[in-house]
Amino acid sequence: MGFRSRGGMTPIGPDPVGNAANVAKALGRATDLVIRKIPRDDCVKGDAAADARDGSSSVRAVVLFLEGLADEEAIRRHIITPLLADAATAAAAAGTATAIAHFSAANELSALKSSTHETLEPLIDALLEGQVLLFADGCHTGLAFVMPGWSLRPLSEPPSEKAIRGPREGFTETLRENIAMVRRWVRDPELRVTKMQIGTRTHTDVAIMYLGDVANPDIVAEVRKRLAAIKIDAILEAGYLEQLITDSRTTLFPLTQATERSDKVTSAILEGRVAIIVDKSASAIIVPTTVNELYQSPEDYYYDFWLGTLLRVIRLIGNNLAIALPGLYIALAAVNSELLPTQLALNIAASRLGVPFPILLEVLLVELTIEIFREAGLRLPSTVAQTLGVVAGVVLGFAAVQISIVSNATLIVSVTTAVASFSGPNFQVGISWRWLKYFMILGGAFMGLFGIVAVGCFIVAHMATLQSFGVSYLAPWAPLQPDALVDAPLRQPLWLKFRRHSTWRTKNRRRMGDTRGEDNP
Repeated sequence: MGFRSRGGMTPIGPDPVGNAANVAKALGRATDLVIRKIPRDDCVKGDAAADARDGSSSVRAVVLFLEGLADEEAIRRHIITPLLADAATAAAAAGTATAIAHFSAANELSALKSSTHETLEPLIDALLEGQVLLFADGCHTGLAFVMPGWSLRPLSEPPSEKAIRGPREGFTETLRENIAMVRRWVRDPELRVTKMQIGTRTHTDVAIMYLGDVANPDIVAEVRKRLAAIKIDAILEAGYLEQLITDSRTTLFPLTQATERSDKVTSAILEGRVAIIVDKSASAIIVPTTVNELYQSPEDYYYDFWLGTLLRVIRLIGNNLAIALPGLYIALAAVNSELLPTQLALNIAASRLGVPFPILLEVLLVELTIEIFREAGLRLPSTVAQTLGVVAGVVLGFAAVQISIVSNATLIVSVTTAVASFSGPNFQVGISWRWLKYFMILGGAFMGLFGIVAVGCFIVAHMATLQSFGVSYLAPWAPLQPDALVDAPLRQPLWLKFRRHSTWRTKNRRRMGDTRGEDNP
């Protein structure tokens, strides 16, 4: 994989300048490639003629790196300065072929993470990853040092997954930092981290994390298999992998769980699930997942049982309102109005006097307007987004009612639906329900309450056919799993979480007591 996959293996020659020229040629004479030549000690003293007479090179070593990817101050302090200071000692060594070994033993180079290669291609891969290359005169090997120097984003709370209580630590775009965040939570030697590269041009680093003595080995093997089967030129974000490893590419529902919160990833790993972390992406992928997991938040467990349960029930109510309220309003106002209290039915009818559109078109018009406001608000400059959104919404809503484009009842229903759609903690599944809401609207408009029930049954039947890495998407309801039902939709008290749920088919289900002892079913 990498640069070496594009051609044969090129051995490293004894001339450091020639090796550097080969690297520069492979990169197309890139202008951001920095080449630092370290002269021999006798050349520094002006005795270059002696070198010419005995045929030795006037360059003792060459250092190469790409601007912006490597730490230039660390290169100067740990490589350039020691090489220049130790020139006399190295020149007096038995042979220049021992230079790299001498540098590593005598200078600060030995404190750096490095790798040695005998061919050029793996060194070019390392250079493109941001490492620093070192070629020495007379040596048929090259060194690659890890000295990252790219800009790092400071830790902050994920804006799309805010919590009132809990850590404010979200993932960044650096893979090693994200792995370290999880390791800070799980100080267990059973935490497994496996890395691979995906993308023939981007060579994006991907890490798989799980507990070796807990996670189901079949699920871990399936994750590795699907990732290894990906043949694509670039992986720019974790969303690429989500689309390529999902069980069904035609469903609206997310069959993987994406999150930017390190505590949520840690919780999933402790449950026996597998986390996939992608370099240069602030989102991690958790598999397998169920629709029940998409409505849970780590914050639920930071409060007591009663408050955590209340939060989940509120999310469930909000989700149902966001899905069914517009369709239910149309069904009761236009098709099954006899089911409404007489006075309420008369008030709704009175509010629609003068509205020139049928109720279906009226609701769709308002819903589309709200969707446009929602998307525009996400991309407006933060300094004006809130003010402009509120002012525009109030002014337009008031004006639309005044000139009888929409009714008060329709406006109330649509605004309630829009607010309720933000009650869920997962943005992806929220988008899915926003799509399905329109099927509910059409069902209610043409067949009333029967249409809403029919569409709802169709959606549930479709969800029952879905799986996520061998786990039913509707678990623990279908198939029925009584041990997991106590945590859905209610929140199971921590003092009763003796075992992990059977949903994930873990090797060790114990959570309390002797957690490493023999697990009994």
